[in-house]
Amino acid sequence: GKQLIRSRSGLRMVPHDSAGSSEPSLLSLDEPAWQSDCDCPACSLCSCWFSLSNRRHHCRRCGVCACSQCCQRRLPLPRMGFVDPVLHCQACAEATRAEAGFYGRQIRLLIAGCTFELSLGGSAAGVFVCRLATDQRSLQFEGGGSGLASTKPEPIPLLAVQSCDLVTVIDSDASSLPCGIRICWRNSSGESVRAELSSRRPETQRTTLAWVSALQTAMKIVADFKRRTMTECSISID
Repeated sequence: GKQLIRSRSGLRMVPHDSAGSSEPSLLSLDEPAWQSDCDCPACSLCSCWFSLSNRRHHCRRCGVCACSQCCQRRLPLPRMGFVDPVLHCQACAEATRAEAGFYGRQIRLLIAGCTFELSLGGSAAGVFVCRLATDQRSLQFEGGGSGLASTKPEPIPLLAVQSCDLVTVIDSDASSLPCGIRICWRNSSGESVRAELSSRRPETQRTTLAWVSALQTAMKIVADFKRRTMTECSISID
């Protein structure tokens, strides 16, 4: 589920697990530390001096201290869970607009789930609904149709995913059409596992492709999370 918290920048809705402890979503951003007013006598972006008439403002996405001309756009920031639109600098405004499609529509598709024929390690496992967990940290499976396996597959942790590739099928015109996705990850024992999620029914093709596209976008964001985490670790070690 989610919980409403009040931060320095406003009200935020953040993922909250059933055990009562909060853990950051891989698809969200933590609030940045603001640049100190004392360290910023001038705008960090255009270098104009601050005064009584030229006040300091802080970008809620990156924390930069800037003037009203450089930090004037108020936009929804669902990646941080803000309830109301918040101030952005120009660069962050462009980044937030680029993500709007995913956080406005695609993430809802992932959470709603999609029905697939599932194979694990090349063996058919049955028909399941695959959806993004509410804490946005794993893919979960639920029984979704005929031919179900007796045992529900374990969730796939997004951080453990190594590759995410399209599954294609050849149609009557000898054209290659996407029909699902192949996911490779390492389980808790360190073993490499491969799952293939596919749906070859024409009536579900549009829904399947929309869900697969949303998952590919999500995995790009997770890859960005991994890069940022590695950078922070290397900085702390140095």
